[in-house]
Amino acid sequence: MEPQIIIARRIARELAPGMLVNLGIGIPTLVANYLPPGINLFFQSENGLVGTGAPPEEGMAHPMLTDAAGHPVTALPGASTFDSAMSFGLIRGGHLDLTVLGGLQVDQSGRLANWMIPKKMAPGMGGAMDLVCGAKRVIVAMQHTAKGSRRS
Repeated sequence: MEPQIIIARRIARELAPGMLVNLGIGIPTLVANYLPPGINLFFQSENGLVGTGAPPEEGMAHPMLTDAAGHPVTALPGASTFDSAMSFGLIRGGHLDLTVLGGLQVDQSGRLANWMIPKKMAPGMGGAMDLVCGAKRVIVAMQHTAKGSRRS
């Protein structure tokens, strides 16, 4: 089994019924694929959607319904769309139970460096810093180490 799938499956075990959960780009987007049976919760995307569902069938994607990575998703019954001000109000207001995001680096004390992707043009840190400050719980999903070894 690929490491990304192992990590996503483990994180999915942390989810509980009724939670409001934000999934970031990369490994975090895989977490929704491994929800335990009977767990009903709400996924939030900072682009303004609560109630994201599985990817749509071929040809049924709606350009406004995407996850954090811009991949098409469906809206579950009862889903809600809203502008980015409301979305970040949910995040900054402490309404997220959990955020799962990737990271550039995390040190031994849990301090996160996450505003830049190496060799990619990035306009800024995006919503990651709002998410780590606003969510009740943060999980950083990553598999790499600094040059293959742990740093002190």
